[in-house]
Amino acid sequence: MAHLLIWGDTREILAGGVPAGTPVEEVRSLAALQAALDGRGAALVLADPGHLEAEKDAVEAWLRAGGSAQAVLVAVAEPAEGDDVLRRLPFLDDLLLRPLTPVRLRRKLERAIEAVHSRRVIRQLEGALSRKGDELSELNKIGVALSAERDIDHLLELILRKSREIAGADAGSLYLVERAKDSHNGNGDQLRFKLTQNDTVVVPFEEFTIPLDETSIAGYVARSGRVVNVADAYRLPEGSSFRISRSFDEKSGYRTKSMLVVPMRDHENQVIGVVQLINKKRDRAAVLQPVSLADEQVIPFTSVDEELAGSLASQAAVAFENAKLIQDIKDLFESFVKAAVTAIEQRDPTTSGHSERVAVLTVGLAERVGGIATGPLAAVTFTRDQLRELRYAGLLHDFGKVGVREKVLVKGKKLYSGQMSAIRQRFEYVGKSLESEFLHRKLEAVRSGRTTAAELEALDAEYARKRREAERILRAVLEANEPTVLEEENFRALMGVPTRPLDDWEAEQQISLDEWARGPYLSSSELATLSIRKGSLSPEERLEIESHVQHTYDFLEKIPWTGEFERIPEIAYAHHEKLDGSGYPRKLTAAGIPVQSRIMTISDIFDALVAIDRPYKRAQPVERALGILEEEAKTGKLDAELLRVFLDAKIYELPEFKNRLQRKA
Repeated sequence: MAHLLIWGDTREILAGGVPAGTPVEEVRSLAALQAALDGRGAALVLADPGHLEAEKDAVEAWLRAGGSAQAVLVAVAEPAEGDDVLRRLPFLDDLLLRPLTPVRLRRKLERAIEAVHSRRVIRQLEGALSRKGDELSELNKIGVALSAERDIDHLLELILRKSREIAGADAGSLYLVERAKDSHNGNGDQLRFKLTQNDTVVVPFEEFTIPLDETSIAGYVARSGRVVNVADAYRLPEGSSFRISRSFDEKSGYRTKSMLVVPMRDHENQVIGVVQLINKKRDRAAVLQPVSLADEQVIPFTSVDEELAGSLASQAAVAFENAKLIQDIKDLFESFVKAAVTAIEQRDPTTSGHSERVAVLTVGLAERVGGIATGPLAAVTFTRDQLRELRYAGLLHDFGKVGVREKVLVKGKKLYSGQMSAIRQRFEYVGKSLESEFLHRKLEAVRSGRTTAAELEALDAEYARKRREAERILRAVLEANEPTVLEEENFRALMGVPTRPLDDWEAEQQISLDEWARGPYLSSSELATLSIRKGSLSPEERLEIESHVQHTYDFLEKIPWTGEFERIPEIAYAHHEKLDGSGYPRKLTAAGIPVQSRIMTISDIFDALVAIDRPYKRAQPVERALGILEEEAKTGKLDAELLRVFLDAKIYELPEFKNRLQRKA
């Protein structure tokens, strides 16, 4: 039967006696009522409306906070006042009218027990539901955090920390399973001790591996896939195949007591790791020192801990596998990019290292720009993924050169080496032919016996003139063949040289050396090539070189980039565009050129200027190269604000860039 508490004057509330065996206590305030209820079972409180009215707000708050799970609150009033009392005190469980007889009181006491019990059950269920909801919410938050983490080392740290938090563990360790590649029966499999955490003592950590067998608790869980929960690591259950080493405890002064060890299973239900939780604490903030506190503070892990840690371990395994897969893809992509760069450099060895140096300068400049808080560039920022995207764009910006004919790509002089060799051979034959003709004519003149000394001198003079003319033409060819600016005098000298009307190399090949020796000594196509006023490329060849940008875009655009790298083709496509529309291949103006491409353009031009001598140009001193960039910016071709950062921050002095440039030299 429930206890009976009278809040007020017993004589005014009760009319007659109380049921036999019913304990009765009288209280005069809410505080006294709470004290009387402390530690008791169900209670029926019969209250005078006046006492309730005096502490109305406090009573209502107490009921909401859990008082209703301790007592049934019933007011006792006169019949005429009943409705008014219920209106003024809506929190009442019931209202009894005077006179309150023993029979009616007994019935109310019986029902009070049932009511309080039901309320307690409901509160327990609500509490359990709330805790379960909190646990699910926490697991969901942890799952989101695990899914978002891409760095494998950070992910493992997060897995162990969250596992400890959710189970209230003082310490923990994480092991990863390493399968032997050449074994089908599990022989050679290992467990890698990957991580440890401890709130009480500092743990000197170094990775190591142990055989994957059942002699260790972690090995047993990894092999069997079962959860192990022990209340005291020093008192293992009889028949346990595993043992727990005490060496760490003896060295550190720690006491390993309760342990919960759960497997990490992947999507194929294979165990890929083990989470080992140590010492569940009553007070999560407690530090288990001195060692004697372990007996006071450490408690066994519960079945709820097993459930939560198991769920978290499953999420962790999937997150780890995903992160590892993403890392494998990144490593594969990194290898692909390196292979692509190697392919470029094999086509054009003279520019070896250019792509890597451009990537270094581009990312270095982007990082500095991303840190500017004021001015025109304040709104330009780059995430870690965007910087990686920019690096890959820098490495691949010249990949389209694989689509350019190699002889054009590496052309160092105006004439191809084969053409120059043919011309040298031709002029050597011309020289021999002139000499042979001269000697033959002179021999005939001497044999005739009628030739005068003056005629012989004339033959000598004519031979010398023809020889000098052939040598003059060859010298002009050699000078004009250099990829420097063609001087006006040399240009006019070339223009005066007679030519054969031949338009291509194949036609030139059809002319015999005897025919070349009779003159003219050059073809019209050779003369046109030698007449290039600057550099070594003809207009057609320059267009072919410039087409590498289109080839780059066409190649990169076909790759199914993931979201964080989707702009690589666009960035690389615009690295030869100029703000005034004078660039190529699309003649874009400022509004159409991404800021990443503008950054790369500065880096690309600078490296091309200061790189070691190439067949078609000499390396420029840094000061001269910077001056050229400044002039380009003044004329509206380069982004002046970006160039200012490049100069002020001395991006060109980045150690990684200088080291690569020196290695090339």
